[in-house]
Amino acid sequence: MNIKMELLRSGIADFITSNLESSEVDVNKITYTVAINMLAEIQQVIRNENHSDFDAIEKIVCIFEKYNIDFGFRHDF
Repeated sequence: MNIKMELLRSGIADFITSNLESSEVDVNKITYTVAINMLAEIQQVIRNENHSDFDAIEKIVCIFEKYNIDFGFRHDF
């Protein structure tokens, strides 16, 4: 990846993080909505009987990745 882009992303992330607490953004509303969407997607995967256990886990891991949530190191193959 381009070093300038990495530095820009880091700078933007730091700026947002430092200013988030003083903003009028309803963080709870946003995270609650995202969490509900994520759980609904996971529920759909679990309810789908056409998936093998392995496929279901793979799809759930992809959902975690979609929302940029760390799922650990167990699923690294």
